[in-house]
Amino acid sequence: MLLVKGPAIVCVEGKGWVLGKDVSNSKVSVNVGKILPFEKSPNCKVTCIGGESWLTSCSVAGTSIWKDIVQSILSNIKLLRKVLIIGNTDTGKSTFATYLINEALKKGFRPSVIDADIGQGDLTPPNAIGGAIITTHITDLRDITPDLIEFVGSITPTGFEETIIEAVNKISRKTWILSNICIINTDGYILNNGINYKISMAQELKPDVIVCLGHFSVFQIFKSNFLSSLVLYGKSPSNMIKSRIDRKQRRLSQFSRYISGNNKRYAIISVNVKEAEFVYKGETFQKSQLRYGILHLINRNNAVHIQRKKLVRMFVGLGLSNSVIGFGIIVSVSRYRVYIKSHVLKFDKIYLSNSAIISDSLSEFKIID
Repeated sequence: MLLVKGPAIVCVEGKGWVLGKDVSNSKVSVNVGKILPFEKSPNCKVTCIGGESWLTSCSVAGTSIWKDIVQSILSNIKLLRKVLIIGNTDTGKSTFATYLINEALKKGFRPSVIDADIGQGDLTPPNAIGGAIITTHITDLRDITPDLIEFVGSITPTGFEETIIEAVNKISRKTWILSNICIINTDGYILNNGINYKISMAQELKPDVIVCLGHFSVFQIFKSNFLSSLVLYGKSPSNMIKSRIDRKQRRLSQFSRYISGNNKRYAIISVNVKEAEFVYKGETFQKSQLRYGILHLINRNNAVHIQRKKLVRMFVGLGLSNSVIGFGIIVSVSRYRVYIKSHVLKFDKIYLSNSAIISDSLSEFKIID
């Protein structure tokens, strides 16, 4: 088996598969920071253009290490409602989700997927959670256009756990109407306090199946805490660890997809601060004003104060009728107005984050003074 790390184009001549998808006699794009396993017949020739590639055993990577788990899930129709995938960073959660989606499609199911990784997500840019109904086989979750988006406002879960859980729950309630298996991929925050966060998520979502990848101790914890769910353990693929630089590049490339390029026309939209509705951590603030270099957001229960300098270059979500429809960057702030660069021209809500994009570099800060 051949592992390929992107960005790369892989030319397959003969019979070949990627995570259960037939890629015979085709070209496969491997996105930046992604590692894909190519399984092939003996006579198949694989040529890589760009990226890195290396051979490895099918016993340590690829679909064979998860074949029994996927079969256990898909063979019991009564269990097919909600599958929650848990695991530390680089344990193969997104890869496993892709494989499960492809196998579910082969058996005639209508799968949906929710990407709840706000730092390294594939369906949406960082800071957001996406959900989609899947109708065709895929090699990378990043190739999917989300049907539903919830904006969280952070690239790390700490302090945003309740916001994330509510966002995932909201999307799951909508997606399972149109699907008969909902696959929920989560972030890698699992150790220390992260385990309590994932337990709370599982308690709220009530999954029928919980798949624990990586640490066996995590499997034991969920096995003992969720007796009514089918809890399964899976190994992590070897030789697929991404460096911090890899993760940073992948995160920035995902940002750039939504704030530049893609042949979309971008404009600078001016918004009156007093007339705008701002959203932060799931709360909507109808009253706002900019005084003495600080944006004051007020509702009945809370108040948020943000320094003007933190607003400039902030990554934001843009909403219309309580749905996130796009994203943008705040390019400047005057006394009365906020100027946002985006391809979305009409919106009624601005979803704030603690992330800023400065010269193709990501900066994270504390939003509340």
